[in-house]
Amino acid sequence: MLSELIFNATPPPDQPAIVTRERSTSWRALQVDAQRMIQEHQDLGKRRIGLQFRAPAASYAILAALDRLNSDVFLFDETLSRDEVDRLAEKFRLGVVLTGSSHDGAELEKRELAGEDAWSGNSTITILTSGSTGEPKAARHTWGSLGRPVRKGTDQSTPKWLLTYRPNLYAGLQVMLQCFADHGTLVIPSGELDPASVSELMYTSGVQFVSATPSYWRRLLMFGNSELLKKVPLVQITLGGEVVDQSILDKLRQRFPKARVVHLYATTELGRCFSVSDGMAGFPASYLDHRLPDRVELRIEANELLARSQNAMRMYDPHSIEQASMKDWFATGDLVEVRENRVYFVGRKTDMINVAGSKVHPVEVECVIRDIPGVSDVRVFAKSSSISGELVACEVVPLPGQDPETLRDTIIRICRTKLASSQRPRLIRLVTQIGLSPAGKTLRGKVS
Repeated sequence: MLSELIFNATPPPDQPAIVTRERSTSWRALQVDAQRMIQEHQDLGKRRIGLQFRAPAASYAILAALDRLNSDVFLFDETLSRDEVDRLAEKFRLGVVLTGSSHDGAELEKRELAGEDAWSGNSTITILTSGSTGEPKAARHTWGSLGRPVRKGTDQSTPKWLLTYRPNLYAGLQVMLQCFADHGTLVIPSGELDPASVSELMYTSGVQFVSATPSYWRRLLMFGNSELLKKVPLVQITLGGEVVDQSILDKLRQRFPKARVVHLYATTELGRCFSVSDGMAGFPASYLDHRLPDRVELRIEANELLARSQNAMRMYDPHSIEQASMKDWFATGDLVEVRENRVYFVGRKTDMINVAGSKVHPVEVECVIRDIPGVSDVRVFAKSSSISGELVACEVVPLPGQDPETLRDTIIRICRTKLASSQRPRLIRLVTQIGLSPAGKTLRGKVS
């Protein structure tokens, strides 16, 4: 599908396809680069290839070429060291690793490896995502399963999308496919850009569509250039990847009153499942009662959301640490609860904090603290305890001008009123910002 989107596109030749802070790549240049890479890399056809996603324009060009060459592509994050890439390549028995060897990535470093496994028989994309043991799971998609949720057509003649997700992850691929399907322009901040610089890039590029995690949006609203953000001509705001609470929905609606605000539910394994655009957290309980678009089905078992989806991956790679049949109900690991006619997400099973046998959901504690006057953002996580096994700890980003001790006392007082004893943070640390994972999500790893 990617090769078709690129080679069949007919926008004006000089229209930008990809814009970074450093350079702009036209649709014509992207097409020429992809065609050149097909001609130069015929030897990569029908093989297992590792692609380290550096230099966006060249990475998308070679990805389109590998699609046309019917290769199995494993996507590696640009931040991985060479040793880690080689270790993963050996684990998944790849035959070649490709890495951009120059700043613009026009030249590719190609490393041949021994012990290559057999080709799958189709053009596939394997996405590496974190596993519970620390070793990555390897979710194998086809371009068909990745492209099925894409909805072509927009009121904007040349839509401009901001890519906030890593391009090697499911969400990053979805944003790219949606943008390219409408012959738009993909605006890509470099990984180290601060929120103020991202605001400037959004403004100067005229970004109209942004998809990001709630944590990314909170950071952008807090530390971005508010005057420039007001001038960004946003048409649609999309949230995903984490629990979307009412607070962030309300803040986005207030800051960008003309933009449509959507939050969607998707996973690397299941693909896109559903979206919600009514301005409310959670999703209607009626979604549990009938089949949704793309033959998506939902049910709840032991407070965990289970799903089946036509957009799901084909399988885990045979060398992946986990295996699953996508014909069966897939346990998402997301915990939910039904209140009246609404289903609300309460957190991940793996994020649960066990305080002397009492189960604490970090998201529930975060919602209480985030609503406290003077608090900009918060993350709640587990800290080891010799007495209770684990206890609740939190990091809080105060609004400017807050007195630290006064804010700390306020948090303790309100938590004592609104939370059960096991939920109350025993460690409160004030910080300048909340750490995010490479996927743009709040980090909640347990600390000792």
